[in-house]
Amino acid sequence: MINKLNYKSYFWTCISAGFVLTFHCVGAVAKPVLHQKRTKTHKHILPAPQVNQEAASTLNNPRGDPDSDPSQELLLGKVNKYLDQYGIQIGASWLTETAGIVRGGKRKGVDYAHQIAFSVDMDWEKIVGWKGFSTHAMILNLAGRNASTDYVGDAQIQAQEIYGGGYDRVIHMNYLYGEQKLWDGKIDIKAGRESVGNDFAVSPFACQFMLIATCGQPRSIQSQQGFSPWPGTVWGARILYNTSADTFVQVGAYESSPWGTGKGGVSGFTWGVKAATGVFIPVEFGYNSNFGKKHLNGYFRVGAGFDTSRFDTWSSQATGSGKKDNRTQFWIMMGQMLYRNDPVQDHGLYVIANWGHDSPTTSTFKDLYNLGFLDRGFWGKRPYDQFGVMFTYYTVPRGLGRAQEYQINHGQVQPDIYGGFSSLLNGAPGIQSNAMLFEANYGISVYRGIMIMPVFEYFHNVGATRKIYNDAAVLGFRTNIVF
Repeated sequence: MINKLNYKSYFWTCISAGFVLTFHCVGAVAKPVLHQKRTKTHKHILPAPQVNQEAASTLNNPRGDPDSDPSQELLLGKVNKYLDQYGIQIGASWLTETAGIVRGGKRKGVDYAHQIAFSVDMDWEKIVGWKGFSTHAMILNLAGRNASTDYVGDAQIQAQEIYGGGYDRVIHMNYLYGEQKLWDGKIDIKAGRESVGNDFAVSPFACQFMLIATCGQPRSIQSQQGFSPWPGTVWGARILYNTSADTFVQVGAYESSPWGTGKGGVSGFTWGVKAATGVFIPVEFGYNSNFGKKHLNGYFRVGAGFDTSRFDTWSSQATGSGKKDNRTQFWIMMGQMLYRNDPVQDHGLYVIANWGHDSPTTSTFKDLYNLGFLDRGFWGKRPYDQFGVMFTYYTVPRGLGRAQEYQINHGQVQPDIYGGFSSLLNGAPGIQSNAMLFEANYGISVYRGIMIMPVFEYFHNVGATRKIYNDAAVLGFRTNIVF
């Protein structure tokens, strides 16, 4: 249980009214960026580094065929080029993920999930002359089932990252916020209905993998209440200061509320703060690299977050002692190009590494590590294909394992038909300790705006338990169309 704050905010009510008016003026259509991020397609591309004109020309690929680039829009390119002069960008995207368990886990089976996204970005400097101000909105349609719950037996690591935050929603408001840039972009301020994960602990390559272990943040970070990821949005604000062309620091303050009663509710349009239990405060330092004559680009992020909410500890949830604690998180993330394959900005071999740590008394995870590689542009005849592999290892808090053992020993749970237990803390099938995950995928560029991706996933110690389920092998298929 969590202590609730019984308060109402006149300030946020005024902001929400302003955003509702703006939203109804522009309509319910949108330019789909990937569901968690600000990039313009499901292919995350690093921000262009600050380089001179000669260097910039080396990052341009005149031989590239735009009709084979999945980062381009399939149908709306010319429409958005026309609308840009009026400060409007619209679009739509359709992302599907299918996962079939072929060995191990609870049982064999296949599940499908999808997201259809509509969003709109409006530049009010072009529209009415308000320098540096813009608004952004996204609406989602979500449908499907969760293969990890149905067949794998892992309640925390989804085989389909697209599945999460409540599902089967005809309409779900993802975000609606205003952004103000000052001092020629040196200062960037956002406020409104937002997700912490849209701005903090963001990797431009995280969602090139179908396991939720990395998308959109390392799973340990986004699994907690305060660090709200897609598609849950809360009231929040963030200020970013670009300390140099390559470095920045940012800090934010966001409503902390649980799934279901908070984070916008079922439709995303429940904007009251009755469910709020505290404030989540993240801070992050970032560096965007650009090494050598071949411009080996990359990113480095170091951050932390603190939730002022008071949560029941794992031991108190088992014993009823009533003990509570706050929650703190830390993360270190990097992705660095090791070798450039061609002149396109993000075409090369990247190494990706993440570490996330959470308060062990109240968090689902203790430590989570990702190590992977992503190779783009390695095949001259198919320059927009990509290949990725990712290893993940995570541990759960010892206090959680002891609390689960206490539940079993004191008859608080019953065996289920699969050999595990029902109603254990953390939705686990047994006493949890650690787990390893693996994913390999191949992204095939089909045409402008279209990429398909065969995927292989492997779960070792399913659900961080031992001797409950056999290791699970999963075959998957992902499609992304940017209209």
